[in-house]
Amino acid sequence: MRSALLVFILVIASLALGQDCTSYVVVNAYNDKLGIDLVTLKTGDFEARMGKIPLTVVSSMQDYKSRLVVLVEVDGAADNAKIGDVVDSVTRMARQAPDGQPVAFGIYAGHAVFTKGFITDSAERTKAIAAVREEAGSLGKRVALFDALNQALQLFGPHQPGDTVLLVGFPYDDKSSHSAGDVEKKFLNSGTRLMIMLRETWSSNSRDFLFNSHLPETKLFEGFPERTGGAYSTFEPHFFGWNWRGYLLAVKVPAGLGKAQPQKWSLRFRGVAGDVFKKSKLFYPELLPVCKQ
Repeated sequence: MRSALLVFILVIASLALGQDCTSYVVVNAYNDKLGIDLVTLKTGDFEARMGKIPLTVVSSMQDYKSRLVVLVEVDGAADNAKIGDVVDSVTRMARQAPDGQPVAFGIYAGHAVFTKGFITDSAERTKAIAAVREEAGSLGKRVALFDALNQALQLFGPHQPGDTVLLVGFPYDDKSSHSAGDVEKKFLNSGTRLMIMLRETWSSNSRDFLFNSHLPETKLFEGFPERTGGAYSTFEPHFFGWNWRGYLLAVKVPAGLGKAQPQKWSLRFRGVAGDVFKKSKLFYPELLPVCKQ
C-alpha cells in the first residue's frame, strides 16, 4: 500500500513538472510621434518568444485593475513656484485617478512618507493624500531617492500583474543607504514597472552637478525604466494613466521554463499589426514574471 502511494505521488509530481504554465504581464502600446496609446489591439496582434522558443499569447484584456504607487519628490517645492506647481499637479492627478483603481501616494526628500496601502475609493484617497502632503515640511533638506523607491516597492507585497511605481522627481540622491543597483535588481526581480517623469528642467548647473556626476541616478532615470516595462519622460501627464490603459496579457510558457525565476523574453507586433503599427512601440518588461499553473 505504501509503495503504491509513493508511485502515485511520483506520477503526479512528474505530470506537474511537465505541464505548461501561464504568466500574466501588463504591456503598453504607444505611438510616440502621435502621442497616443494603441487601444484596438487584439490577442492575435502579439507575438512572444523566449529566445528561439515561441510562446503563445493566450489572451489580452484591457479591462483590468493594477496597483499604482505615485511617488513625488517635494524637496524645494516650497521655495520654487514651478516645482510647487508640478507637485500640486501630480497630487491632483493622484486624487483624480479612476474610482476603483488601487492607488497609493508618497512624497520624499530626506525620508519618505506614504498613504497606508492602496486606496480605491476616490473620497478616501483624497483625504489620505492630503494627510501625506501635510508632512512635506518635516522630511528634511536632503534627498534619499533610492531609499524612497525601496520603500515604495515594499508597499506591494506579493507581485500582481501591472504593479507600477510612478516617480516624479529629479536624478539626485545625497543620503540613501540603498544603492541604485539594489533598487534596480528589486524592480526587475519583483516584476514591478518603473515610470519616471522629470520634475524639473535638468542641466549641468542643477544642484551640485558641476562637481558630482550623479551617474547612478542619471542611468536610473534615462536607461532603466524601459527594462521594467515602464518609460521615462519629461513631465508628460499622459503617462499618468498608463497603469490602466495597457493590455493584460496571459502568456503560456512551455514546461520547465519560467516557474523558478523570471526569464528573458521578447514581444512584438504580429502579422498585419506589424505593418500597420510599425512606427509604434510595445513597452514590456525584459523579464517575464514567474508563471502559475
